[in-house]
Amino acid sequence: MTYDVIIVGASIAGCTAATAYGRAGLRVALLERHGNPQSHKTLCGHFILGGTHDTLQRLELWQPMLANGAAVSRGLGVWSEAGWIVPRPNQGVPPAISLRRSKLDPLLREIAGNTPGVDLLLGHRVVDLVADPAGPVDGVVAVTPDRERLTLRGRLIVGADGHRSAVAGLAGVPEDLAPNQRFLFWAYYEGAQPNGPGDGQVWLLDPDIAVCIRVDDGLTQVGVFPAKARLKEFADNREQAFRRFVDRLPDGPTLAGARRVSNLVGTTDYPCVRRDPVPRPGLALIGDAATASDPVPAVGCGWAFRSAAWLVDATAEALATGGSLSAALRTYRRAHRFIDKWDDIGRTDALAAPPNAIQRAIRTAAVHDDAIARRLAMFSMRAAEPSVLVNPAVAVRAAVRSRRRTAPEPVRV
Repeated sequence: MTYDVIIVGASIAGCTAATAYGRAGLRVALLERHGNPQSHKTLCGHFILGGTHDTLQRLELWQPMLANGAAVSRGLGVWSEAGWIVPRPNQGVPPAISLRRSKLDPLLREIAGNTPGVDLLLGHRVVDLVADPAGPVDGVVAVTPDRERLTLRGRLIVGADGHRSAVAGLAGVPEDLAPNQRFLFWAYYEGAQPNGPGDGQVWLLDPDIAVCIRVDDGLTQVGVFPAKARLKEFADNREQAFRRFVDRLPDGPTLAGARRVSNLVGTTDYPCVRRDPVPRPGLALIGDAATASDPVPAVGCGWAFRSAAWLVDATAEALATGGSLSAALRTYRRAHRFIDKWDDIGRTDALAAPPNAIQRAIRTAAVHDDAIARRLAMFSMRAAEPSVLVNPAVAVRAAVRSRRRTAPEPVRV
């Protein structure tokens, strides 16, 4: 069986790429090892930053997400020792969106499966790649739900199967691993009352971080990202440590009277993983298979959507016309450098080190300076290059403005 594109992994990145390729008139095999179309990723914060808004609109995915109850955020309040950085209206910062993966994954899978040209093959587990030793990867071998071996061939093979990518492993792709010095837990509440500014809040507690975000079905997601020095505290009694952490947040959400509607979700270790997005001829990686970043800034879902869109933008015409696929994949790799720049920053932040003088100055200035607050929001939403905030002119302005302010005492939670 021959296809233009074979995509392994029918989650955010894989479904997005399959849908876009199908709409471009290409024949696509979309393989998913889980047989249940309702399967979904559990360990995911599913907050999609505003930098992905244009991509979702262009791919006609924004409205279906809204129709399934997604919550839109037009401005997060950010707390630091300098005080609250309050969202300003009409600043042109694109909105974020949040839809739990239990709804998002089946929705994207349904859209992809209903796209002409896309064969959604559930319950198909890839066990080998087909490749000429002197040529590109041009196929996969999968085990079907009936435990038969099925060989599929395609001009482009796409690994969209997560940070433990089987495709990358079978291809022998090297991993660039970096440590994460925080761990994470979150839960969903019905009836929680946020008390900070904006339609969601982030607490920069240095080194700990916390979030309170509106999600679908009127629920509120409350999450904590403590430094690993506090692992024992959570190991002794995870439930009590979580609640104590949240109760001590400055202007934190009121949970008294709220009903927790989920288990405590999380992990004590989430290293950063990076791979070459075009590791071999005929093979591309998207989403977490290429870059699994620090989860604290909530970039994962956005990178999945955006990397899938970049890959299709770069390669669809070459696949349709018989043009140079190697040149098209080089274009994709160049586009992916946007993620690489942000991942460099994320890896540094994941070390949970104290903020440097420039970071402190920017936070202090952003409390009162609309221009710096907007740049910080664009930075946080990954809606521009890192230079929107990380540049000498901003540093100088922040230093001048911050000297006029006195920060409050640090808070320990």
